[in-house]
Amino acid sequence: MYDYKMCLSDMMGILKDFPHLKIFEIGRSVMQKPIFCIKTGTGDRKILLVSAHHGLESITSALLIRFLREYESSRKADGTLFGENTTELFEKATVYAVPMLNPDGVNLAMHGINLGNSYHRSLLCKTGLIRAKNKWQSNANGVDINHNYDADWKGVKRYPCASKYAGEYPESEPETRAMTDLIRREKFDALLAFHSQGEEIYYDFQGKEQDMAKEIAGKMAKVSGYSVKKPVGTASFGGLKDWFISEMGGLGFTVEIGKGKNPLPISDLDRIAEKNIPLILCLIREICDKK
Repeated sequence: MYDYKMCLSDMMGILKDFPHLKIFEIGRSVMQKPIFCIKTGTGDRKILLVSAHHGLESITSALLIRFLREYESSRKADGTLFGENTTELFEKATVYAVPMLNPDGVNLAMHGINLGNSYHRSLLCKTGLIRAKNKWQSNANGVDINHNYDADWKGVKRYPCASKYAGEYPESEPETRAMTDLIRREKFDALLAFHSQGEEIYYDFQGKEQDMAKEIAGKMAKVSGYSVKKPVGTASFGGLKDWFISEMGGLGFTVEIGKGKNPLPISDLDRIAEKNIPLILCLIREICDKK
């Protein structure tokens, strides 16, 4: 897996290689880890990419880092990536990427509970769980932050746990608030939230999505080989995409990037990047060309 320290190291490496990039802190996790956003581009269209809502899905963080590196490298080379003119996209759109929204959850899933850590001891008292490694999806309060948004918010589990507890109320968690504060401030045209199971694209929420959402999802499906689906069950409410559509009126998409058992092995990254970098570029192009 790909933990917070590895992600930070890769972010610093990108900033060293491409010093025009901007990085800024959007908030802090329960355990006070900085949550960073990387910004690139000069255009007035704004697209937000978000990864690692869930502890077991840090391969999505590695995907965003890979995208940023290839996007910037292409502009230093011939200005094309998967047939797309990245120099033009850079001038028309500004891309914001939050590679790891839930750093505490990622580290719990990768390294497990550390009884010498006061936050972990508190979490143990709340949940009674001693085993988190290869199991943990929630944050360090035991809240699944992709159920913590105010979009038909409802409880799935009734108590803090490894997955699907929606919290005491919408936006109760610092990670969720960091994300909604950023979105309310920047007013993005479109959002992609990456998760790691299904090779599917979701675009709707209770009929509130924009008319063009399904068409754009279909175009992203065509370049990636993924399927366009409507989420069911617990995946159909309380998520970032749902909130973005219902509250902000934006074009919101959830992309499930892989298949198998979480955590997906990092060895899957090359194959996943081959499908998802064209998908990201497709969305940026669609937003740039949107009238």
